[in-house]
Amino acid sequence: MNTFAHLAAPAISVETRFGIMDLYDAYSAALDEGRYSDWASFFTDDAVYRLVPKENYDRNLPIAIIYCDGKGMIEDRAFTTVETTIAQPRSLRHFVTGIAVREVVEGGYEIGANFLVVQTMLDRGTEIVMSGRYVDRVVLDGERLLFARKTCVSDTLLYPTSVVAPV
Repeated sequence: MNTFAHLAAPAISVETRFGIMDLYDAYSAALDEGRYSDWASFFTDDAVYRLVPKENYDRNLPIAIIYCDGKGMIEDRAFTTVETTIAQPRSLRHFVTGIAVREVVEGGYEIGANFLVVQTMLDRGTEIVMSGRYVDRVVLDGERLLFARKTCVSDTLLYPTSVVAPV
């Protein structure tokens, strides 16, 4: 199911469009640099963050691999990622493409984008960790654009054991 396939891109200001692109760039940079407490700051207090397989998303099933309801749970996820993860050192890179405002809604914007996450370890080559798409709601909170909902829809049901870091 492609949620936004039938919708034409709405007219929004250039400043808003670039602000949304900057939000995704800063979000990806925080993850790539391992700044997980900064990652948590990209969400509203009542935000929902989910990592869900495409099959579950397409069938509107509620089961998610990662589910955080509210900024407190998102901050806990950030803390846990830093403090309790025991893994071989690696570099992660998030590539986000096709960022598109799909709909203007009350108080915000429905956004779609594609993502690709790769990892590089010291003793082997770069490999794809995950591909998929974001189905997000971005809102203006004061002067800042933030995620009110971030749904990471992965293309596969198979997850590497290294999926502890946010997507």
